[in-house]
Amino acid sequence: MPDRLIIGLLHLDVVYKSTRDNRAALVAHAQEAAERGAQVIVAPELAVSGYSFDGRGDVAGQVEVLQGETFQALARVALQHGVTICTGLAERDPATGIYYNSAVAIGPDGCLAAFHRKIAAERRWACPGFPSPSSLFDTPWGRMGVLICADTYYGLLPRSMALQGADLLLVPSNWPPSGLDPRKIWRARALENGMGVVACNRTGMDRSMDCREGSSYAVTHEGEILLDGVSEKSRVMLLSYPLANGKLPSAHRLDIMERRRPEDFASVYLHVNGLKDFSGLWGLPPGGPLRIRCLVPSSRGASEEVPREMDPGVNEDSHTLLVLPEGVDSHLLEKLLKRLNGKTAVVAGGVRGASPHAFHPFYACAKGRAQLLPGNPWMKVDFGPARVALVSHETLMHPETVVSLSKEGCDVVVAVGVESLHEDARLVLGVKSLERSVVVAASPHGAIICEPPEGHAPWKETSLNGSGTCTSLVDTAPLRQKTFQDRVNMEILLKPNALQWSSSPGEREG
Repeated sequence: MPDRLIIGLLHLDVVYKSTRDNRAALVAHAQEAAERGAQVIVAPELAVSGYSFDGRGDVAGQVEVLQGETFQALARVALQHGVTICTGLAERDPATGIYYNSAVAIGPDGCLAAFHRKIAAERRWACPGFPSPSSLFDTPWGRMGVLICADTYYGLLPRSMALQGADLLLVPSNWPPSGLDPRKIWRARALENGMGVVACNRTGMDRSMDCREGSSYAVTHEGEILLDGVSEKSRVMLLSYPLANGKLPSAHRLDIMERRRPEDFASVYLHVNGLKDFSGLWGLPPGGPLRIRCLVPSSRGASEEVPREMDPGVNEDSHTLLVLPEGVDSHLLEKLLKRLNGKTAVVAGGVRGASPHAFHPFYACAKGRAQLLPGNPWMKVDFGPARVALVSHETLMHPETVVSLSKEGCDVVVAVGVESLHEDARLVLGVKSLERSVVVAASPHGAIICEPPEGHAPWKETSLNGSGTCTSLVDTAPLRQKTFQDRVNMEILLKPNALQWSSSPGEREG
């Protein structure tokens, strides 16, 4: 049984509107990758046309039918070498005249194995595609799925691929290195779904973007980085993807999918994009400044752990939400609760030294207390200028949860019961903030506050390693402007666990 799958990434310098030269370079580099032993070959997004088009008229000379000249040229390489090739191209549907930003996967028999039309498509000229089984295909090593570049930005599209049995996601991309680092997104999608991600980026100067420092990137289902490659010139990059008994590992993905409880995030299907009065829809408190403070006590004793900033009268300019880790000392908690005023609230997990019932997360403010009961995945409370959700850490690991809560108006989502905030955990929590909610977590050994980005910028991350305090002042008013990726098959996301998650029924590998 082979223990490795050789994958070739064609990191190409795609020249704007140089269709003939780009196609020749694409075919030549695919031929090189095949001759060097690649069994699966991935090329960039819009690998033949280039990228930055002003409108339909500008791209009209670059579009081609799905199985047109580019497909036929690559099909000859695939058939000659018995390889699978995936590339992006600008597509014209001959039946409708609609233009799409598309990707095709060509099987070793030279036939169309899959095609995907980008869903997060370019507004000036491309029609967004619809989720379709055509975006997945089976290989001798297992099932693979295809998404294009920004389709991976939000969590629901990669999750739907995992739910349909994809153990490897191929991502043709055109993602410049400025702004949000796509490598963080790609690795987070691998970790939260238990499937590998192989993203082939481009290089060179596009009409309006400098992609010379853009990375092609590959990561396993467990987050191991196999490739992080940059080149200012066109280059074939090879990587060796680990197999288990000759197959793409699937056990980790299946375990994650089996822990899902669709009833925990049933509101994920709500369509709330474009609402002018999001606050009015849900009766939210007026937006405004909220100070979020995570307090991680040290081993010095509770008497020294109440920070001066929590004294009544301090920070009266804004409401303060204090987040404590699981296992906090009960004496410290009682001291904090005695200091509560109308502008201070506490979120806590389990408490040492109290009754067993106190080990369930709860929220307290001057007006009273609320407790997240056993078996409930989350609880929502209004405090000051925010709607706050307390969510079990395991439930929040699923991307559907934060989307559902954000659609229901939650400004802040606090993960409770967090035992550790290692690098991978921080990344998976941080990427959740892309769904337009602040994500907060405190563990016995650190804390993190992740705020949604502005535009294409990275999310803002305030973190703490060890004991101490971690603080951020957020304005909840802008969080009420929310955009979600709703072009997703909600039936796949909400179907009970009878859904077939494995491409090989009854068989688990790895």
